[in-house]
Amino acid sequence: MRPTPSTTAVLAILLSLSANACSSSNETTPPAPATSSGGDNTASNPDGGLPSESTAQTAPPPPTPAAPVTPTPTETQPSAQGTATATSRVQLTGAARASFEQGLQAARAGQLEQAMQAFQSAMSAEPRAAQAAYNAAVVAERQGNDGAADGLYTRALAMQADYDPAVVGRARMLVRQRRIPEAVSFAAAVARANPRNALIRAEYARLLVLNNRAADAIEEARQVLRFDERSVAARLAVAEAYRAQGRLDLALYIVNDLINGADPNHQNNGAGASNPEVQHLRGLLQIEVERNVPAAIQSFQRAVELSPEFVEARNNLGVQFLNAGNYEQAVANLSSAVALAPSWAKARLNLGDALRATRQYDRAMQEFQRVQTLDSTLLEVHYNTGRLYADQARDVTGTGVEELQRKVTLLQQAQAAFTRFRDALGGQYAAHPRREDVEGQLTRIPQALERANRALQRAQANARRTAATPAAATPAATPAAATPAAATPAAATPAAATPAPATPAPATPEGAAGATPGAAGGATQ
Repeated sequence: MRPTPSTTAVLAILLSLSANACSSSNETTPPAPATSSGGDNTASNPDGGLPSESTAQTAPPPPTPAAPVTPTPTETQPSAQGTATATSRVQLTGAARASFEQGLQAARAGQLEQAMQAFQSAMSAEPRAAQAAYNAAVVAERQGNDGAADGLYTRALAMQADYDPAVVGRARMLVRQRRIPEAVSFAAAVARANPRNALIRAEYARLLVLNNRAADAIEEARQVLRFDERSVAARLAVAEAYRAQGRLDLALYIVNDLINGADPNHQNNGAGASNPEVQHLRGLLQIEVERNVPAAIQSFQRAVELSPEFVEARNNLGVQFLNAGNYEQAVANLSSAVALAPSWAKARLNLGDALRATRQYDRAMQEFQRVQTLDSTLLEVHYNTGRLYADQARDVTGTGVEELQRKVTLLQQAQAAFTRFRDALGGQYAAHPRREDVEGQLTRIPQALERANRALQRAQANARRTAATPAAATPAATPAAATPAAATPAAATPAAATPAPATPAPATPEGAAGATPGAAGGATQ
């Protein structure tokens, strides 16, 4: 079958550019989109983060490079990439097949422990059941047990050395753990052992992009296209490499061709129209090239529709909803991302930011604390924690002693968090996109602290004066009651109760120390 004219044109571009011609830049961070606030379009650069209100706004860092779909607990099918696929899978029969099907049903129902047991039973019945080991690895990831998942992905590859779903699954897990060099080394070894497997080699090319080796990625993808010119995965890898080099228009051209194909009268009819990773990359480029957030949201939504377990797309969809002020959808999608990859610190960081935007401060703090447990090197969490404390302090509007004491404490905690963020970055702080906001915070917070402390001192003085008032009033009330007592002894009984109405006077109003209802400030990471 001859390729369409449009495909021919794109292939000419892909195959004519040598690696040297593409090596002007190996950067993986193209210009940042000019969005107003939100979380971070993460996964793997793997750093980024995004932006407030009475606390200044900063431009967000760029979204993450498009990442392959997180493996789904479902039976894998032969690749649609043409000639280069994994060798035929072992066909499960009998008890192995029954256990495998039970595992799939349990996983789809969210019954992860039962699913794991069923997949283990399938492997016991058929020691070569790579698909069972792979699906067990996916379940282990969802259980937050990345160590077990790593072992199960490795076991699947021991059963079948070119089992590409396991290659992609393990590589994506390593990327989310920010172990990119290890992911590259792993994929390189498998790619060398399987030179005719387009999916594995394309995955290796995409990992090279994340490792700041865009030119090498283009060369690897070009080699794949020479023996499989219709490989969507290889062309996608080239687009990601161009994006990393800042050649955004060319990257978008390739992606649009993959989605739309050659016929302008029949859009969304290209070879990659139903590929969730292609839709995801288009969403990122629509932000960076076109500054078109609504279109990007549609692309991310399409990616999630095609693959509900695509955790990177879930994350980036949540971030864009957060930027757009749709906090309910942001929390929903980021919660889904965390459920799919509980050990992915970046997704938890974004979820915490969305919860902060909805004033769910306790839950937000829980997510930030979990981030620090999962990845102590993710310094962005200190910035987000500072914003959380600052927002809470702003919401304390009462003038009572307890409320003002809480406000002072929150401002001190915010100041400490921003200072930790600044100091931890060291020499990188001067060029960091958060620097302007942090400097503004560290200028305004001491001023707010001074005002809050003065208000607290006044409230404490008023409380002391109020507390002293009943003691002075008591002697004055006693003689007034004594006069009728001498004239009419029977009236003496109620006279002793006269001071009682003064008792509530010294009580200081105890307003609620919780968050004041209202619109949330801009979300920031």
